[in-house]
Amino acid sequence: MTIYLLIRKKWRRKYTKWNSMIDLLLRKAIFFEENGNDDDQVIPVTSRLKANLKNSRFRAQLTKKITAAKKNMSGQAGQNIKKLFLQLHLDENAINLIDSGKWHLMAIGIQQIGTMELKEHLTKIYRFTNNKNELVRAEAQLAVLNLFGFEGLRFLDVISYQLSEWQQMKLLKELSVIRHVNLTGIDKWLKSDNPSVVIFALKLARNYHHFELYGDIVNCLEHPESTVRAQAISTLTEIYTEGTSEKLLDRFELEEYNNQLAILKAVKKVGDDADLPRLQSYLTTDDFEMKLSVVRAIANVSEAGVELLMNDAKSDSYPLNEMLTQIKSEIKA
Repeated sequence: MTIYLLIRKKWRRKYTKWNSMIDLLLRKAIFFEENGNDDDQVIPVTSRLKANLKNSRFRAQLTKKITAAKKNMSGQAGQNIKKLFLQLHLDENAINLIDSGKWHLMAIGIQQIGTMELKEHLTKIYRFTNNKNELVRAEAQLAVLNLFGFEGLRFLDVISYQLSEWQQMKLLKELSVIRHVNLTGIDKWLKSDNPSVVIFALKLARNYHHFELYGDIVNCLEHPESTVRAQAISTLTEIYTEGTSEKLLDRFELEEYNNQLAILKAVKKVGDDADLPRLQSYLTTDDFEMKLSVVRAIANVSEAGVELLMNDAKSDSYPLNEMLTQIKSEIKA
């Protein structure tokens, strides 16, 4: 144990020295200014740091800090960090990681190429967007977005593996900081054989307000996968027309329980007085959560909905009386 602690202390000291050396180099790079039009000017690097580049641990630490700096830098400072990365030939190391065939190393190399925006390696990265390893293809998909923004979503044309919910969240987060362009192809993705691609396309249509896809979104209500139908219901709360609530209620009797609740939640937002008779017919359910959702939908459609509930024969009886009290407080809030 003593020997282990001594070795650990030794490495801690070494990493502290390395970090100081790397931080100094990064500051030089960030504030580096080229003189004239000579693009071949190099960022000053000490001989000591060059010697340490032969050490794989030092090189890994240096690469980690450079890529972290690049993520937080834009403009000229970001370009200088990229210049340093290339100057130290760390791109070659990233390619070697990708070519290693080891999935955890491949993912790291792909992430580095994407973060550094090395577009010249697009062809190599793109083929990994449908890799059998989940981590490798996830990093490749994010890297392609880093390289080409919304156009990078073209990998949705070819992927056969499912996009996990977590990966969809990461892709949407990445897109949120990229300048939006008129994206084409969503209509095709809404008809994909890959259910997760359809779900992601529905999220894109909702987030970026593609009202021209309304018909395709409605068609997704007939999709064989319940998760796709659930996402279509959610999307129609943002992209809807005067007849949307009627289309949603037409699906109500055909849907599974959770999707029925989702429909009621949607109708609460997009419904109108014409929906009240159908909604009232659902009050006969004995399921407490379903009944509460129906009451909430009716009350939020219009003032006529609240009046309808108050005039119901069971409005003074449990559980409708307690539900009405709760809903009224929600509306006032």
